[in-house]
Order: sequence, then structure tokens, then C-alpha cells
Amino acid sequence: MIVAAALPLGACFTSAEQIAANDDAACRSAALKPGTPAYVQCLDDKRRMRLSQEAATQQQMWAMEQSNRQMMQMNTQMMMRH
Repeated sequence: MIVAAALPLGACFTSAEQIAANDDAACRSAALKPGTPAYVQCLDDKRRMRLSQEAATQQQMWAMEQSNRQMMQMNTQMMMRH
């Protein structure tokens, strides 16, 4: 569970410059030329996809936190009963 929680955190350590370079490389590898409308659209698509993935990761982390809180509450209640 700790490993699963740590995996999304690795993305936090990617610099803005590295993200831009990765996006540029991906769009160029699709044979798009910088400055063209298709290239700009490709970069925009990459940004939107990244934002969507980040939102999904945040939602997943929130759900895990809620689940952990519920389990801790249940464990506390069980211990108090015994």
C-alpha cells in the first residue's frame, strides 16, 4: 500500500523543463513541426491529458485516505469494545 501511494509522488519530481521537453519530443516524433497548428494542438492535448491524470491521482489518493480513516476508526472501536 505504501508503494502504491508513493508511485504517483514520483511525478512530482519532474521539472517543468523536463515535462516540456518530453511533450516536445512526443509531438515531434509524431512528425509535427513546431509552430504549426497541429503541433500546438499536440502540446495542448499532452497538457490536458497530464491534468486529467493528476486529477485522477488526487481523487485516488483522497479515496485511499478516506478508506484508511474508516479502517482506523473501526479498529479503534473494536479495541475499545475488548
